[in-house]
Amino acid sequence: MLSRREYLIPLISAQFQFPNHYYGLTSAALLEDLFVDAAINFRNQEHHGLELERPERTTDENLTTDAKGEKGWDYKYDGQNYSHKVGAKIQSIALLWDATYQLPPDSTYSYPSPIVLVLSNYKGKNANLIIEGKKIIQISPISQYRSKELLPTQKILIVKRIAGNKWQILEKVSIEKLGQKVTDVLSLIAVWNKMMSYWSGNTPANSIEIFVTKPRKVRNTDLELSPNTVVEIDFKALPGVYLFPKQSLQNVKVKKNNRAILLPTEKVEELINLAFESSNFTYFPTWFTCYASTRSVDLYLVQRAEYDRLNSAARN
Repeated sequence: MLSRREYLIPLISAQFQFPNHYYGLTSAALLEDLFVDAAINFRNQEHHGLELERPERTTDENLTTDAKGEKGWDYKYDGQNYSHKVGAKIQSIALLWDATYQLPPDSTYSYPSPIVLVLSNYKGKNANLIIEGKKIIQISPISQYRSKELLPTQKILIVKRIAGNKWQILEKVSIEKLGQKVTDVLSLIAVWNKMMSYWSGNTPANSIEIFVTKPRKVRNTDLELSPNTVVEIDFKALPGVYLFPKQSLQNVKVKKNNRAILLPTEKVEELINLAFESSNFTYFPTWFTCYASTRSVDLYLVQRAEYDRLNSAARN
C-alpha cells in the first residue's frame, strides 16, 4: 500500500498534521482510523479477497452509536487480530489501559496479539552518510527544514532506499544564495515533477526520500556525492511500519503507572531493531511533511459533504 503514492502522500501528511492540531490521544486514534481506512480502500481496489475488519463496528442490521474496540486488538487481517500503535519517537507503549490490573511478582505480561507500530520520524536528527566505510558528511531529513534557512555549503540530496541502510543517490541540488529555504530552492511543483519522473519507472513511492547535508566550512567539498553513488546512512531507526510478532510479546517485563501497563522504551527499541533486521518493516519517507499544510482537513466540511449530496443536481 505504501508503495503507491495515492496512499503514501495522505498518510505522510497526517503524521505531521494530526499531532500538530489534535490532542495526543485523539491524534493517535485518528491516525489509526486513517491507516485502517486507507488499508480497506486498498483492499477493495487491489485485493478484494482479503479480510480486514474492525471489532464491534456497526452494521446496517445492527445500527448503534456505541461502536467499541477490544482490549488487545484494533483490527483483524485475514483472521489475525492486530493492535495498532503510533508514535513520533521511540518510547514506551501502553499495552493495557487499566490501572486496576495486578501484575504478577515478576512484573511480566503477555500481550494477546501482534503489534503494528507506525513510527513517524527518524531516531536522531542527523545521520552519517558513509561511502566504502568512510563517513563523508552528516545529513538531516528535509522535514526538519520547513522553516529553517539553508546555507550555500549545504546540498539537497534526493535518494532511493535500496535495502536496509543502503541508499542510492539520485540527484544533488545546490544552494546558490544565503537566506533561501527549501521551498525557494525546490518548490512543491519542482519536487513533484521530479517525483513523478522517478515513480513513472515503477519505483515504489515509499523508496524515495530527500535529505539535506549539514553545513560545511568549505563550499563544494562533497563533490563525490554524484548520482548513482551507493551509500550507507546510519540513522538509529527509520520511520515506517514495524510488526512485532505475538511471540515476541509473551512474558515481557513491563512497567505500570496510574493509567496503564507499559512496554518499556528499551524493549520497544529492541523490537524495532528485530523487526528491521527480519524484514517485518515497511519504510515510510517523510519528505512531504516539509510541504504539507499545517492543518489537516476540516472535519465539518468532510461531514457536510453527505448533506450537500442530498441537494446535488446529480440526484435529479
